[in-house]
Amino acid sequence: MGEVPLEVVERDGQTLAFVPVSIEGEGPFMFALDTGASASVVDEDVADRVGLERTGERRSVSGILGTGQVPVAVVDRWKVGDVRLDPGEVTVIDLEPPRGGGGIQGLLGSDVLSDFGSITVDYDDGVLKIPAS
Repeated sequence: MGEVPLEVVERDGQTLAFVPVSIEGEGPFMFALDTGASASVVDEDVADRVGLERTGERRSVSGILGTGQVPVAVVDRWKVGDVRLDPGEVTVIDLEPPRGGGGIQGLLGSDVLSDFGSITVDYDDGVLKIPAS
């Protein structure tokens, strides 16, 4: 069982759970766990900083950030905490920091989390538990 530190933040009446994600050997970056998101998202600035290659494809997205066509990038090496994630595609969106700072640098969506079959988000102890692969 892999355990990843979870930072729980209450903001504007919402509870957000953040996990450290390393991309292409850089980071960690603070990603919000978002089981409701079908695709994982990387902030535009982070994608540029780590040199993620855009595929040329654009995908339709709709959510709390609005609706639009966004670029897709390929991630070869990434991990949440010390747990390796499979290479895959992410959408690249400008995640402007909300008022008051503490911006989200990405969203870890169900496209990645579902690979583990079952995860446990322990808000009390601040831990994301991922089964050993």
